[in-house]
Amino acid sequence: MIKLALGLFLTLVSAVAVADDCMNMQLQAQQTAFDLTTNPNITSNLIVKADTRAKGCSFFITFDYGLSANFASRSLKYFLVYNWPFQLYKDSGNTQVLKNIPQVNDYNDVLNGTLPDKGGSDAQLSIPYWITADMSSPWRQQGTYSEWITATLYKGTLSNYEFVRSVVIAFYLNAPKRADISVVPSGGSFNIADISETLDFGNLATGTTRSCDVIVKYNAGYILYASSQNNGRLKHETESSYIPYTISFAGTAVNLGNSASTPVQVRRELGSSPASGKIIPTSVTIGNYSQDQSGNFSDIITLTVQSAE
Repeated sequence: MIKLALGLFLTLVSAVAVADDCMNMQLQAQQTAFDLTTNPNITSNLIVKADTRAKGCSFFITFDYGLSANFASRSLKYFLVYNWPFQLYKDSGNTQVLKNIPQVNDYNDVLNGTLPDKGGSDAQLSIPYWITADMSSPWRQQGTYSEWITATLYKGTLSNYEFVRSVVIAFYLNAPKRADISVVPSGGSFNIADISETLDFGNLATGTTRSCDVIVKYNAGYILYASSQNNGRLKHETESSYIPYTISFAGTAVNLGNSASTPVQVRRELGSSPASGKIIPTSVTIGNYSQDQSGNFSDIITLTVQSAE
């Protein structure tokens, strides 16, 4: 019985000695709120402090997912209905996503380090991490998106750790009203840099039709206007000679007769566009004409889009 009691006493003394290597441990955030509106790619730091001695102090930091189900769906929220994906990374190359227990597999999933022996005085490390908002689709629903992520500091290793403390970090992104247009060949995809299309009729004949797609991306509705340089007619390159045509947007003919000075409203819709954009099939058909003037005839139709809400 005496040997058993002595062994227990020595074990307790050993435990206290290990704990004394790392006292008064703290976690601080260099910044506790981030606005990702103008800068969707930000680097910041978390600061770990402790009074250390002997072996120093190993630690790691996890990040939770806020209101998201897991690290893969981490996002900012607007009215708990709309999501704007964003992510936290351990590396500047955005390959190592920071995770929360129990999804942590290894040290690539957390921030980690070791505070050196400072002979009982204050030791600290500043550890960077990277924040990135997904800007591949800036036409998500207009509004202010937000999320609060909890960073948690643990003392020890992934196999043997102890909770120390947490800090909460806020993230915001304001999505302004936005509407953009792309004009592409029929069946094409939205390309914000592709804003013109030439419909070549070759040798003109009544009833000939050429088509393209107008694609609109928007997050607060849109109004589409059209104006014709020659008021809905093809004009001869040098003479005051005209050939009529009709233009249809999504199967509805639009009269451009006075549109050179007053653009015509073509379509109006509310809400947000599909991820690939709202496709408006557009066609131009040559009308009846009886003049014999030879040469090149043309017109320029200008499309303008703006938010509707």
